[in-house]
Amino acid sequence: MPALFWIVLCGILVLLVAAVALARIRTGRAPARIRARDGQTMMEITSVDVAHGQLVIKGSFMGAMPATTLLRPEEAWRALGLIGFRAILAMPAFLLIGWWRCVRLRSRAKPANAPPGVEPS
Repeated sequence: MPALFWIVLCGILVLLVAAVALARIRTGRAPARIRARDGQTMMEITSVDVAHGQLVIKGSFMGAMPATTLLRPEEAWRALGLIGFRAILAMPAFLLIGWWRCVRLRSRAKPANAPPGVEPS
């Protein structure tokens, strides 16, 4: 019985990773924006990578000041404590809604019947 549990759990994890990879491929590589309450873009994140055991976040602040920020593992662990229980519970739906909106925006921007190389009007 325990072996069956682990097989099912690993299968679910493989499907989850495949779904995230597919969602990532379908939504493209647009920058993420962190906005203020009034809608102004505070930070635009252009890439997130790992280097030398740190998370490297590249982007620009207030649309003008380019920045590269480094997040060490211990700081990420401390930041995890800032996330409330309600936010943790809401995260799967939050990510699903974000994925769905990105897919919808991309499908609207490029009609399926448009010839390649022609921009939508």
